[in-house]
Amino acid sequence: MSIKQRKLQHIKIVLEKDTQPYPSSFDKYVLPHKALPEIDLKEINTSVNFFSKKISFPFIIASMTGGEEFGKTINTNLAIAAEKNNIPLALGSMRVILKKPETLDSFNIRHLCPSIPLFANMGLVQLNYGYGAKEINKLIDIIEADGIFLHINHLQEAIQPEGDTNFKGLIDKLAKILPKIKKTVLIKEVGNGIDKETAKKLSEIGVEWIDVAGGGGTSWPWVEGYRRDDDLGDIFKAESIPTDQCLTDCREIQDLKLIACGGIRNGKHIALSLMLGADMASCAKPLLQPALESPEACIKLLEKYKKELQISMFIMGAKNIEELKSIKPKLIA
Repeated sequence: MSIKQRKLQHIKIVLEKDTQPYPSSFDKYVLPHKALPEIDLKEINTSVNFFSKKISFPFIIASMTGGEEFGKTINTNLAIAAEKNNIPLALGSMRVILKKPETLDSFNIRHLCPSIPLFANMGLVQLNYGYGAKEINKLIDIIEADGIFLHINHLQEAIQPEGDTNFKGLIDKLAKILPKIKKTVLIKEVGNGIDKETAKKLSEIGVEWIDVAGGGGTSWPWVEGYRRDDDLGDIFKAESIPTDQCLTDCREIQDLKLIACGGIRNGKHIALSLMLGADMASCAKPLLQPALESPEACIKLLEKYKKELQISMFIMGAKNIEELKSIKPKLIA
């Protein structure tokens, strides 16, 4: 099956099928309520510095599938919305450009979002399939990216009929090419989570940013399972580390910055993720349908997330993001 056909199937499945095997891990927490916060809601500052740029709130539009048919629409609408809301944007997997240069047009959106951090994307496993620093730098240059996400997704690849499953020796290979990559490399899981041991090894070779992308959101093994004629995806659909556990396990690793993805579904979840150790939050699925519709639909959802984050901070009396991160959430009894 072609990459184009696979991407179209992914979109259809994510939009039409049940792909979230259990609730967001952030739904088991409540915000510590302060009866008199002694602050003005209008003065709450959600802005942070990220990749040397001041953004409006600590949120990244996560990488999502697009493919040749819908990729241009999705990326265009997201780029316009990201620029309008002044937040970063991570593009979906770009390896297809290296095989089919004519697909570049669907990723060529820097002119639509000149002010924000923009990130390229490729699978880390491709280091075992003939790709290296040269190809990664080409992807960075071709979209004028501020960095690149190298995603890790071995369970998805194992379930995917066309999957690349040689994940042998990737940490050593990454360590060797990191100094040759011209921009920051961020490591990202895709919904199964990052364990502390792996996060520590990645940090030790020089990785500064990890998107833990844990369980509680879309299950990509389940998505791939819908494309099979057996029950393999169903068997492994819930195999993951919940996102909140990833954060609490990894937050004490020195000099490591964390992005929370996997079950982020509103601004309260963004607040809770920061309280649990994240530096940024991220999501993809909630933005997929709006991205197929219009920039305005994306802008509306992003503005909603920011407003919900502000109200979450207001509840607890946090005037800025640093104050928010100093507060601990409460588990629901």
